[in-house]
Amino acid sequence: MLIAVCMCVAAFAGGGSASGQKSEVGGQGAEVGGQRFREESSQGTASTEERFEYFNDFIIHIKGVHKKDRILLCDVVIELNRGAKLPKDRAELRRIIYKTLKELLDLYGNRRKLKKEIKIRSNNFMDDEIIKSVYFTRFVLL
Repeated sequence: MLIAVCMCVAAFAGGGSASGQKSEVGGQGAEVGGQRFREESSQGTASTEERFEYFNDFIIHIKGVHKKDRILLCDVVIELNRGAKLPKDRAELRRIIYKTLKELLDLYGNRRKLKKEIKIRSNNFMDDEIIKSVYFTRFVLL
């Protein structure tokens, strides 16, 4: 019974993520990478939604060693530094994330190193320290 209730809550809470919308249950804040972030007051400070950018639905075919191919399904969330905004052309950032994952997944195989490299390459592209942190909200290797 408890499992069914948890699944229903997860389905309603994650309902907006497939369409790129951000959702919140009960106004308690967003949870990313196991950390909970509360939405700040609107009195002169940015809200939580403005500090996170969502890049969903990466599907990456990876040529494996010994002819064993794999597929990576993942969603990436970028946390921005206070007051920072991404460029309007998000397609180039999406290309950088995709290329980094495709090139380095077999080399590193470690999510922590992949996140660090995505952050470095993206900040280099924008010529500034805009990105504070990178999170995987979904990371499935088939």
